[in-house]
Amino acid sequence: MIEDNIQKKTLSIRVSTNGFCFCSYTPSLPDSLQFFFYCPVQEISLAANLRQAIEECPFDVKGCNIKAIVETGEFTQIPAEFDDRQDYREYWQLCFPGAGNNMEIVANKMTAHNFTILFPVEKATYEVLQQYGTVSFYTPISILAGYLTRTPLPEEQYMLCYSINGHAILMSIKGGQIRISNLFKFNNEQNLLFYLLSTWKEQELSQTGDTLYICGDCSIEKLQPECGRFIKNIKRINPNTLFSPSILNKLKEIPFDLQALILCE
Repeated sequence: MIEDNIQKKTLSIRVSTNGFCFCSYTPSLPDSLQFFFYCPVQEISLAANLRQAIEECPFDVKGCNIKAIVETGEFTQIPAEFDDRQDYREYWQLCFPGAGNNMEIVANKMTAHNFTILFPVEKATYEVLQQYGTVSFYTPISILAGYLTRTPLPEEQYMLCYSINGHAILMSIKGGQIRISNLFKFNNEQNLLFYLLSTWKEQELSQTGDTLYICGDCSIEKLQPECGRFIKNIKRINPNTLFSPSILNKLKEIPFDLQALILCE
């Protein structure tokens, strides 16, 4: 955390078609966190919903450092040595040939892992947020990578599965470095298990020696009976358990990536 930001209020927003989470927080005041959730109206656009959510937010949105997590089903990674801002759109269109021009291509530099993550933000949504000041954009996988750098897990080799709103991010880590990261859309727990176990096997992880960490809205109680037949060590993680107790520990509805952003940035 940058020292100058410790006294400054930060507004963190999680943008998703399933809802908007707003968290206002001053790092020097652990119990200062305010939380607001807005359920979107399906008949209007994401940007229009975001504008309405900001208007209904009970605490002041203006004058804050704004950090926005944008939930997206698409991202790509480029090696750090090829990171050139003027090439971002070209890289994106090579990976996603059907990509339109109604998206801003945003980058998160993962210096510790020597790559940059590119992801899209709908232009209208991007412009709504820019009206309230300087905004830093993130995607969930960037937050997870940053969290694992800030708070490394004890095992030498493991896999992390983060599920939320029907999407699962799988990350295989060895020696503190991300070996592979991918995002899947799943319809039910059987789909999730298929992708998870296929990735586990492809990464040549040990059924008995390595650990699967899960977080998000997947239930370890539901995954354990089936997944436990193939993976011995399965654990759930929650970022706020690694920090001093605060009001954040009491707000169970805050998504994992938003908690990690608040606590680790």
